[in-house]
Amino acid sequence: MKYGYVSNDEHTGQDPRIDFMQALSDQKITLDELIDDVQANKIHWDKRELKELLDHKLKKGDELICYESSNIARSTQQVLEVVVLLAQKGVTLSFLKHNDHLIPSETVDTKEFLTMMQHIEEDFVARRTTDALARRKAAGLPLGRPKGRRNKSRKLDQHKLEIKKFLALNISKASIAKLVGCHAQTLYNYIDDRGLDEEARRERTQLLIGSEMPEGIAVRGRPKGSKNTKRHLNAEVFA
Repeated sequence: MKYGYVSNDEHTGQDPRIDFMQALSDQKITLDELIDDVQANKIHWDKRELKELLDHKLKKGDELICYESSNIARSTQQVLEVVVLLAQKGVTLSFLKHNDHLIPSETVDTKEFLTMMQHIEEDFVARRTTDALARRKAAGLPLGRPKGRRNKSRKLDQHKLEIKKFLALNISKASIAKLVGCHAQTLYNYIDDRGLDEEARRERTQLLIGSEMPEGIAVRGRPKGSKNTKRHLNAEVFA
């Protein structure tokens, strides 16, 4: 016998049957009976219909099918309690979301069991995040970072002086990204956010003026009224 089990999730407000029925269809699985538990899965499993299912319906050779581990319980410990009971009764446990199957036998496949446990932990992390967001939304609180707020510190702040120096030396941004060990787009965004292009341009100009112009030479921009469309430095030597 193949038993499907679905529990209510009052935090998300989503119908848990949708994903479950879609997964059954995709994997071409036909159930002999579907247990639709109206009680919320935050209630301990032994106080829900799952307890009745374990005690009086499931027999050796049967299979209990759920969409994911959070349908059974809201903690890894409770899921393991159910896993042990099912193994003792000789019942296979299947989670369709990750295509995990725990088949009772004298020897347990360690790799399969650890893979299932990893998926269970991932499901609970995702569920806790979803629940927290649902509670904030229900309370009318904003989700995510407040609009307009930026992080006070950035990953590349520790390389800021190096980046400015490289820009002043006219090194390409792609090369700078390799030098500081980040993705090129991350560097482009950081330079734009911190205005480093303009700072480097000023430093480069000061460097050129300070190192290349002989003493007694003043530098000024293009003479007023000049028709020359190209920028140039007009140097005048004072007597």
